[in-house]
Amino acid sequence: TFADSDRLLIATENDYDGERGVAGVYDVTGGMRRIGEFFTGGLDPHEAVLMPDGKTLCIANGGVLTHPDYGKHELNIDTMAPSLAYVDVASGALLETVALSPELHKLAFHHLAVDAFGTVWFGGQYHGAKSDRPPVVGRHKRGGDIEMMTGSDEVLRGLGNYIGAVAVDPSGTIVATSSPVGGTVAYWDAATGRCLGTTGLPDICGVAPGTSDSFRVTNGHGAMVEAGPAEGPLEIRPAGDDIAWDNHLRRVVAAEE
Repeated sequence: TFADSDRLLIATENDYDGERGVAGVYDVTGGMRRIGEFFTGGLDPHEAVLMPDGKTLCIANGGVLTHPDYGKHELNIDTMAPSLAYVDVASGALLETVALSPELHKLAFHHLAVDAFGTVWFGGQYHGAKSDRPPVVGRHKRGGDIEMMTGSDEVLRGLGNYIGAVAVDPSGTIVATSSPVGGTVAYWDAATGRCLGTTGLPDICGVAPGTSDSFRVTNGHGAMVEAGPAEGPLEIRPAGDDIAWDNHLRRVVAAEE
């Protein structure tokens, strides 16, 4: 993510030998020169988002210990400790960390979005038994406890214990969480936490703000749709063999002339 009026790029990284997560700080105006780093408050950092104050980062620490010498093997499943960490951009000081209750410690935090109320929404990826059906979407307001979104049994099955992306609509009042494993996007009311509905599409993952209260959504087969809780998906681009979208989508707003 970018900070300090887009002068700095903050990239989540792993200090494998030190067994800790770090955020690398890069000077955009200086040719992306790495000018420093700070501790993320945990292991396995993934997405970082800038809070509305423009001074604080929220970082999702997955909590999973890995090392290049062991490939993708997860080395600490029994003791993994995912967390959200709030960090001061200017100093790198750790301001606040929050974690889940012990029974959910295998839910790695990965993806984040901030709603219109300044609440951080996160999506997790569960490293426990496949037969478990834990909640995998939650939210947090600074100074409070994490609140998990349960939804119906059907919604939890559709999310498949795996969230691949999180986004808010242009108004910031509806949150979308996608699961390529379950082929589902679930929509949540940012004010109440109530599930507003779902959209199904095989290998669906990329999600970004669309128009009004909708989202632009992509899948690994090249399809792109406009979708949301109010109506069924509108096809923008059909699936095809010529392209396969990756897991993440970003809306870029053109600068005003």
